[in-house]
Amino acid sequence: MEHRHPDVPRPLFSYSELYLMSQRHLLRATGAPSSLSRRALLAATAVAVPAGAVAVGAAPALADPAVTDGETRIIDVPLAEVPLVETDGAQVRALAEQPATMVGVTWPDDLEAPEVQARGMDADGVWTPWLPLESTEDPETGQTVAATEVGWIGVVSALQIRAELDGVDVSEQLVAHVVTTSPTAADEQVVALSEAPATDTETNGTDSMQSQPQQMRMMSASVAPNPATPPLVGAPTFTSRAAWGADESRVRSTRGADQLKSVVIHHTAGTNNYSSSQSAQIVRGIQRYHTVTLGWADIGYNMLVSKYGQVFEGRGGGLHRNIVGAHAFGFNTGSFGISVLGDYTSAALPRKAEVAVSQLVGWKLLSTFQPKVGGSTVWSGASGTKHASSGALPRMFGHRDVNYTSCPGDLLYGRFDAIRNNAQDFYNGGWKEHLWAFHGAGGASKLGTVVRSAHRTGRFTATQLTKGLVLQEDGRASGYATPFGERWRASWGRPEEAAFSLGGQTMQKFQHGGVLRTDSSTVFHDGAFLDVPPDLMYREEIEQLAAAEPPITRGWPDSTYRPLAEIQRDAMVAFVYRALGEPAFDPPQTSPFRDMPPSRMFYKEITWAHHPDRGITQGWPDGTFRPTAPVERGAVAAFLYRASRATSTKTSDRFSDVPRDHQFAKEITWLADSGITTGWPDGTFRPVAPITRDAMAAFMIRWMKHRRL
Repeated sequence: MEHRHPDVPRPLFSYSELYLMSQRHLLRATGAPSSLSRRALLAATAVAVPAGAVAVGAAPALADPAVTDGETRIIDVPLAEVPLVETDGAQVRALAEQPATMVGVTWPDDLEAPEVQARGMDADGVWTPWLPLESTEDPETGQTVAATEVGWIGVVSALQIRAELDGVDVSEQLVAHVVTTSPTAADEQVVALSEAPATDTETNGTDSMQSQPQQMRMMSASVAPNPATPPLVGAPTFTSRAAWGADESRVRSTRGADQLKSVVIHHTAGTNNYSSSQSAQIVRGIQRYHTVTLGWADIGYNMLVSKYGQVFEGRGGGLHRNIVGAHAFGFNTGSFGISVLGDYTSAALPRKAEVAVSQLVGWKLLSTFQPKVGGSTVWSGASGTKHASSGALPRMFGHRDVNYTSCPGDLLYGRFDAIRNNAQDFYNGGWKEHLWAFHGAGGASKLGTVVRSAHRTGRFTATQLTKGLVLQEDGRASGYATPFGERWRASWGRPEEAAFSLGGQTMQKFQHGGVLRTDSSTVFHDGAFLDVPPDLMYREEIEQLAAAEPPITRGWPDSTYRPLAEIQRDAMVAFVYRALGEPAFDPPQTSPFRDMPPSRMFYKEITWAHHPDRGITQGWPDGTFRPTAPVERGAVAAFLYRASRATSTKTSDRFSDVPRDHQFAKEITWLADSGITTGWPDGTFRPVAPITRDAMAAFMIRWMKHRRL
């Protein structure tokens, strides 16, 4: 005999009829691209085909009861094609024999938001209390979304949904998005923060926490690794995205902010009737609904907390970063959203949840070097919000403080003073090695604001800032000013010298190389000179000059080579002298040039080149050498020709601007015949143009190779 609950009438349609009607609805929806919003298009494609389904090109109208092993599915059910019945004096849509754990609804964009409630039949055949489904808005754009948030109902076998607008049933215009979540073995292992084992403080990079009371210690071990979140230092224990089963295939890219200003507290609404092992299911269901049904980039909150004090990593991108969430319109950039699972409008926040929220608030503000929890910070205003003009907001505030919402519920909001006080206690007893180093290095005026809070990377514990770094390796932490703090990688090592700018470029020396920033790129490289990146033409030749024994060039004292600078005559002669092995020579006590006193740099090299036995340079007719004058390309050809003791007198018309009667015609012809120069693509040599230091390096290396042949 078939048994039915008295409130569930016999369906007006069979399941096969409901299935076929749903397919007709979906075909109509997907066949009208010009009439659907982005949200509706996403919703129309959210239907999943269960394993073993045989309908060609179709998806089931009802959820598959075989959803297992952490799988989450959403089935879209047009309520116009579901029986309308009367119960408790109200008209409701009855989804008989409809398994579910969560539900949300959407409606046409031109329909005013109705009042929507849902309930389900539990395992005992009893209807759950009616659950109000709160309307939502796009927290990134502030635009009204024709949808409710998704609400946890529990494991139910049937659903009823009612929707009214001004007392009139409008359910026929709604689509129910029936969510079926399922448990995993790992869900049973998600423990409350207060029950998590204390992290070994030595692995956190310091022993300074050993003296802190157990309840004040911050902990950092996540239940499972997440490549986006490196091991954090000083953070409360949390369940990573990998551990709770985030569907990364549904996620679009996220971005980080340069500064964390405030923490924003939320509740998810929905029923509070869930077990500790079901918390992860709720988080998975929220992510699937946010990304699939509403079309958002990812779950909106940065972290979520269950009523049992379990902590879940929310929006992707890494908890060490100031990831821009989607939880408070106008205030997403620069805030960190924490949402408690459940509705705290009339239900008190459990103690374990309050402690977990307090720890998260204290850690986030401490790790981003905020002065104290109870303070305020300046925010720019955002039109369409409660905070439309610029002004101060608390470092911890509620969603209702900036947007037109009752979130996070009256009873949670009423605990804010206690949460702030507890958060300050955790802040005071937290891990402060990097905060002390930050202040010791000059604070925000020198190092800027935190973009990546303390985390393990390579052999370092690092905090990265907009204008600096705090690094810790074995010993105490140290702060460094650097414009490359945001881009820093452990493979660079510590900064060794201060950053500086030269010729429109910014550069800095690190332990294992240098960083060079131009208008278009920032490059780390391990070359001999800061300003000679791997993609520079003639970089190989410059490196060869530096690597020669003895070095032919040592660059400038600031570790630059200045490749595009014009080379001076004295430096050119010094390069030739070194390339020839620095021959022994006793310079004359009396200089042959009136502008080259014996005390001047390169005096030995220039007088060696001037000696009659070599005749590499004669100087100018007025008795000067002009050491700082740029070397012209024709003069370089003459220097190398004479240093090679070449005897060729051949001239040619190879270059259009070097006639046979040119002063250096034979030297330039010899330079080209020797493969030392190819000239310019337009057929010129440009003999009177100054030669730059990078081109000089190419000439020198080719000349040295030619001499060895």
